[in-house]
This record gives sequence, C-alpha cells and structure tokens, in this order.
Amino acid sequence: MGSSTSKPRKGHEKPKHLPKVGTPANRQWEHEGRQRQIFGPTPTIAAVAAVVIILAVIGLVFITA
Repeated sequence: MGSSTSKPRKGHEKPKHLPKVGTPANRQWEHEGRQRQIFGPTPTIAAVAAVVIILAVIGLVFITA
C-alpha cells in the first residue's frame, strides 16, 4: 500500500474506453479489429508500398533502355 503522500497515477492523454457489448459501436470495433489482424495496420501503407515498387520498376526499365 502506498503512503498518503504518494503521487497519483498518471492517466493516458487520450483514454480509449471500449463500447458496450452488443451495440453497433461494439460490432464496428470488432470488425475493424479483425480487419487489422487480417490485413495489417492500415491499407494505406500497402498502397504506398505498391506505388513505390511500381515506380522502381518503371525507373529500372528507363535506365536499362
């Protein structure tokens, strides 16, 4: 047990509370969680990586031609 002069716990800057079970917000949260598990954190990263790879291939074609 802490003393009466101990410092209180620091909270998070942006606390995230889970939605109640069975609500539409909960179903949306679960769906997004499954999507992140299957496809990774964000599809934007995959799109940017694809563009970079395509540009690299086009650059190689111009360099070798």
